[in-house]
Amino acid sequence: MVLAALIVFGVATAASAAPWKDGAHGKKWKFKEPGTVKINVQLVDINSHWAEKSIRSMASWGMISGYPDFTFRPNTTVSKYEALMMIARASGYEADKNLSWNDSLEDMTDYAVDEGILTKDESEDLAGWQPAKRYEVAVWAVRAMGLEEDDDKLFFNDINEIPAYARSCVSSMYRYQYMVGYPGKVFAPNKPVTRAELAAIIYRILDEGPIDDDDSDDSDSNEEVEISSLDPADGSDNVEIDINRLTAKFNVEIEAVDALNDVKEGIEIENEDGEVVDIDQVSIDGRYLEIELAEELEEDTTYKVTIEDDIIKAEDSDEVFEGLSGSQWEFTTGDEDDVEQVKIENLDPENGEEDVDREDTNVLRATFNCDIEAHSLVDAVVVYNKDNDKEVAIDMVEIDGDELVITLEEELDSNDTYEVTIKDGYLESEESGEEFEGLDGEDWSFTTRE
Repeated sequence: MVLAALIVFGVATAASAAPWKDGAHGKKWKFKEPGTVKINVQLVDINSHWAEKSIRSMASWGMISGYPDFTFRPNTTVSKYEALMMIARASGYEADKNLSWNDSLEDMTDYAVDEGILTKDESEDLAGWQPAKRYEVAVWAVRAMGLEEDDDKLFFNDINEIPAYARSCVSSMYRYQYMVGYPGKVFAPNKPVTRAELAAIIYRILDEGPIDDDDSDDSDSNEEVEISSLDPADGSDNVEIDINRLTAKFNVEIEAVDALNDVKEGIEIENEDGEVVDIDQVSIDGRYLEIELAEELEEDTTYKVTIEDDIIKAEDSDEVFEGLSGSQWEFTTGDEDDVEQVKIENLDPENGEEDVDREDTNVLRATFNCDIEAHSLVDAVVVYNKDNDKEVAIDMVEIDGDELVITLEEELDSNDTYEVTIKDGYLESEESGEEFEGLDGEDWSFTTRE
């Protein structure tokens, strides 16, 4: 597993250039500019993936690479160690090639503390092999960039699930669209971050470059008004049908040429059968045009969004936006079928069990509601000793019908708490192909007896 993590999240230092200018609200911008050297990396499992462009760009810059079987495994979650390693290296950390992976992790963690990405207390309680959560990545990325924390009010419906200390960082990441929310105006702060999501976040930061809100240079005051990003992105597949908001981010702050209602009337969302989607309202906030939908979309359907010209302009220069054709903003919804979700029905030892015989527990079993199969079982499982903050060595992971069988190399320690994580993107139903969404270590935990 550690070798695989190093392969996927290793950064080719030859592709890095000198750090960018000081900017980012007066703080030092630490992220490195992508190098000019392009690396050809073959990845066979990201075609038509929503993050394909981000992953391929990051790979071409030498920021990430694939596994030996030429897969990237975009939907697999990343651990806190893996997420921190990528963020740290993007901000300038270069590991000594002579160090072992464990020593590299320790060295990287020390770097993260020294650079303010982690506090000392956070590093001591890290539980690094646990999946990285969205709010944690937001905090680490903001600190690593040197980006000013944004105290603006968050409008997510699950704001109370975001730790208080992290809210200003989440606000900053959302303000610049480095991280976005989910349908229903939720941020899902505790959702584990996937490889694709992390690659996309770092790509957006590198692609955007340093931000300097205090820049008073008027040389670009007549810059052409263009869209810099779309959500859902043009060409996206498997967009959820209950998405209730579309967002277009511009390269400058914008406003309506006349009235906001004219902007609403000038936007059309049409499906492949020529049916038009009703729009509830539109709003403009700085660089962002947000389109609120009045109805749910149809499944497995392609939609095109058209924005007329002469209805939006730059706030400072009055330069008018020339519009967007449907071929420039097109996305397809997913197929909401009736396939039964792949779930775990039984765990051995049971979750929360507190008197486990360590001598008889060298095999852990998870029983599913269907027969399962795996794309690969390498890295699929992590067994973690919470008390000693270390990973337990695994001898073998096997599938036996509807059971996932995990054989440990050594006897467990006494009176210690263990957490077992099954990562998403590895297991699926043998019959339907429906993927298992993974199991967080907090949901399979047990304690051995004296």
